[in-house]
Amino acid sequence: MTKRSVATLAGVALAVTGGTAAFAYASGWFNGEGSTVAAQSSEIKPVQAIATAAGNLWPKHSVDASVTVGNYNEYKVIAKTVKAGSVKVKAYNTPTDTVPVNTCNETNADISLGDPTDTTINPTSWSTQADWIGFVTMGENASPDCANKVLKITFTLDGELLP
Repeated sequence: MTKRSVATLAGVALAVTGGTAAFAYASGWFNGEGSTVAAQSSEIKPVQAIATAAGNLWPKHSVDASVTVGNYNEYKVIAKTVKAGSVKVKAYNTPTDTVPVNTCNETNADISLGDPTDTTINPTSWSTQADWIGFVTMGENASPDCANKVLKITFTLDGELLP
């Protein structure tokens, strides 16, 4: 063999070796099994609203509510409805009373709440302002025992997570 032939054969041998390494990787010689990640899921915190009715109630009458909504979760949510069966009513003679009167409650006040008009609430804030139109309604079967009372109404919002 001449010197030139030996150099040519050496170059061919290198090319074949490189090709074999690529073939080994492509056909499963790499195994990444057993990799893990540790993560903590977020706590679910209540989304709360403080609403002030924009007027007095009487049977068959609805009023709007000026609302401030808070979301202490790490994610954006949307309040869509008031959870069925969650409305509770306590009546007081004056706004400063701490003991409710026994003659007016959710049963005989006949209070219902509308939808919160799909209010989007940003994460970690207590500052979302909204006006919920026709939100508080006193039904036609409201007892006269609820007349001239301060009604404190509690309820639970239903909604969902937003992207």
